[in-house]
Amino acid sequence: MSRLLLACVFALMSVFGIAGVANAQEDANAPVVAAQQTTVNPAPDVNSPQEPSPEVREETKRKLWIGAIALGLFALVYYRNKKRWAKWRKERAAKKG
Repeated sequence: MSRLLLACVFALMSVFGIAGVANAQEDANAPVVAAQQTTVNPAPDVNSPQEPSPEVREETKRKLWIGAIALGLFALVYYRNKKRWAKWRKERAAKKG
């Protein structure tokens, strides 16, 4: 069954891929847009801030706290589910054997 499904998906991809091909033809009278020259300054910015502003630091602390709380809650739920699963398996094994 999976081979049939794979064949159908491949056939659909082929049909839509072939039908989606566009013909690129240039018009002789169309204007050509030329790229503008830009200047690049490869040197680092001398006046760049060396440490983040207090607002950014507070935002970072808040995000770290939220992440730590989320990680703690995830660990608690994971541990609880692990204990429940172990208990369920133990009871199921006791019923069978």
